[in-house]
Amino acid sequence: MFLYIATPLILFTPTPLWLKAIYFLLSITYTIWVGITKENIRFKRVKTKVYKRIFSVIGLRTMLIIVATSTFILLYNKEAFFQVIINKPFLWLGYSLIYILVSVIPQELIYREFFMKRYSDLFQNKTVLLIVNALLFSFAHIWFNSWIVLGFTFVGGIMFFLTYQKSKSLFVVILEHSIYGIWLYTVGYGELFRFAV
Repeated sequence: MFLYIATPLILFTPTPLWLKAIYFLLSITYTIWVGITKENIRFKRVKTKVYKRIFSVIGLRTMLIIVATSTFILLYNKEAFFQVIINKPFLWLGYSLIYILVSVIPQELIYREFFMKRYSDLFQNKTVLLIVNALLFSFAHIWFNSWIVLGFTFVGGIMFFLTYQKSKSLFVVILEHSIYGIWLYTVGYGELFRFAV
């Protein structure tokens, strides 16, 4: 409850930034300590056959996301289309790296690897487990105060869950999450996700 419910609520409320930072760091520290000492969290190598199959799926998803998000932004916000990477490439690069380190890696550690190893046994039905995991992941983004973001992240949570289930690899799901997130920033959704634009 503290990790998956209280943390997003604290980020959502007008709590002082220093308190949010301390709470966030404590959450990450707790997750890493328990994950390493009790849940044996490790970056695992993926078998070649599994690797090829998973990346075929990720490749197909990426193409669909590119087409859908590009079409939408061209229709409704054409001015934002690729504007950051064209006009501010160094800003784009810097924020992309920060996004992976500060957002993607902690999220996938907490919401996939840690959650699945520590709490999956509480759910006998895999569909319920999938929905709960995706909902919690979406809820983590409540502080954006946007239904669009909640929708994006719920769908993303389903895809990341399925990828993790197939690969059992933290590295693979971090890579997939990074690809989609950086693409959204690149194509023009940076303002929606509060990237610098």
